[in-house]
Amino acid sequence: MRKNLLAKSIATMISGFAMVGGAQAVIVYTPTAPATVTAATVLEVNTDNIGHSLFYPYYTVQGENFTLFSVVNTDVQNGKAIKVRFRGAENSDDVYDITVLLSPGDVWTANIARNAAGIATLITADKSCTLPNNVNSTFVTARLAPYATDAQKAQSTAEGYIEVFNMADIPPTRTAAGGGGVNPLFTAIKHTNGVPPGCASAATNALFNDPADGTAAETAGLSAPTTGLMGSWTIVNGPAASSWSGPATAVEARIAASDVPGFGNIVFFPQNNTPVTLTVARTATADPILRGGVTDNTGVIGNPGATAPVQALSFDFPDMSTPYLNGDSAAAANGAAARRQAYRLSRALAVSSISNEFVTGSGILATTDWTLSSPTRRYNVARSYGASPAAAANLFTNLGWDDANAAVGTVTVPPNATVNVTNYYTGANTTVSTTSTQPYGVICVTGNTFAAGTTVPTAGNPDNLISGQTTDREEGFAVANNQFVISPGTPTIQRSLCGEVSVLSFNAAAPATSTLNAQLTRFDLTSVNAVGWARIATPGLAVAAGQGLGASTRNGLPIVGSSFVQFTNNNAAAGGANARTVGNYDQTITHRATRY
Repeated sequence: MRKNLLAKSIATMISGFAMVGGAQAVIVYTPTAPATVTAATVLEVNTDNIGHSLFYPYYTVQGENFTLFSVVNTDVQNGKAIKVRFRGAENSDDVYDITVLLSPGDVWTANIARNAAGIATLITADKSCTLPNNVNSTFVTARLAPYATDAQKAQSTAEGYIEVFNMADIPPTRTAAGGGGVNPLFTAIKHTNGVPPGCASAATNALFNDPADGTAAETAGLSAPTTGLMGSWTIVNGPAASSWSGPATAVEARIAASDVPGFGNIVFFPQNNTPVTLTVARTATADPILRGGVTDNTGVIGNPGATAPVQALSFDFPDMSTPYLNGDSAAAANGAAARRQAYRLSRALAVSSISNEFVTGSGILATTDWTLSSPTRRYNVARSYGASPAAAANLFTNLGWDDANAAVGTVTVPPNATVNVTNYYTGANTTVSTTSTQPYGVICVTGNTFAAGTTVPTAGNPDNLISGQTTDREEGFAVANNQFVISPGTPTIQRSLCGEVSVLSFNAAAPATSTLNAQLTRFDLTSVNAVGWARIATPGLAVAAGQGLGASTRNGLPIVGSSFVQFTNNNAAAGGANARTVGNYDQTITHRATRY
């Protein structure tokens, strides 16, 4: 019976209230004056790539690929208790998650490879404390389609993305309410001569217990989470002598008035499989699979079912929708705070178009793949696997409403504007792909780029700026005025974007000829151009005037990713001072975006 703890950095309790369905309380604190850190009020993407949570847009172990990644604690005073979760590319299913206890200034590194059975596997020799103590293990397929074969389940772990959350800080000393003095948990995880002394100590073992309230959390050595996380990822293909890398996308909890980082709620959950009641799950997540939801994709609002498709367990939390802002505590009932959290994240990530470059062609053996990751879609719409493909045709949605069929209400989002909560994904723009072959029932995003009933952009509509197109380097445009959400090139492009992480290949008919050798959610754009740039329209659903991104009447879609390019220098010469034994070269270019 787990509750998220709404807590402080150095604080005094100002209010508390009991959660329905449990004996524990959610405690709300405010800093004692003078305070060096204030409660955050908004969530924003930090373009400088440091924050409270991180999103790694893509990992892969397809073919000869493996993925390296790191998490860095740039806070040199406090430790961090972080959740690391791996989700599959098809429908964002949890395939592995662990807790890592970072020392101040610590770096935790790991490798995702593929074992003999084809299952993605986590490998690390890092000395930082983890829960459990040994996290070297294959990914877990229990949450995947039960009717899939073992080989198909293994394949479903081969591509995905990574989420990292700062659940709580671990300060060097405890508050008076927590017992005062030196923090035993800090001492246990703080590296001495490169090794933390207490990874199996009483202090770390106590974290398998559920803190009953803010005081109990402080007694365990936990404090409110502050900013300071950054991360990097690298995809490596050894035989091809290729690698691609980039930073993790960082989301920071900030104070709207000053636009500086603040503290968030303690959202620490034990890394164990204790069942969590449905009442508690509905306050801690917007994920329809864990909390229940409308069992169709028609857009009709309705109460969630009496049970959720999947029994929530303690290790399922926190996720990206667990309420992180102190001010949302009043909306905890009926899951409104979790819905607001999911909306804030979608709003922070949403874009109206994505642009980047591509290079293909036999002269330099060039290939290009784009990754298009949708990290918050899970919290509006998710897949529930039935006993057979035919029994699992429906989506589970929450549609941005609470359990009493009441609107979540207004939410303050940057730039300090108050907007009505609207949806990014509903029955109007989501469908399920065929369930007869792998991938089984992948969620696809569809919809209209242009005004309803027309085939060309409406005069004055911001979609005029973002109709899908490709061009070569000399302004040779090929415009596609199709009514797609995603329409980057020719009228024959598929009318939907399928998968939580979708891979778009340029002029690559087969996976083996694409850069990343993606298998699960890849689609190909056979362009009229071998090289150039492309723009993908992502306007999303229409909303009331003034409620969209900027001056737009569209929500946009929360999508991030990069362009992955590989090419070969056929003129690499052997011998001499400037010899090249392998003439392979790679580029990773982050997508550019518009938000209007």
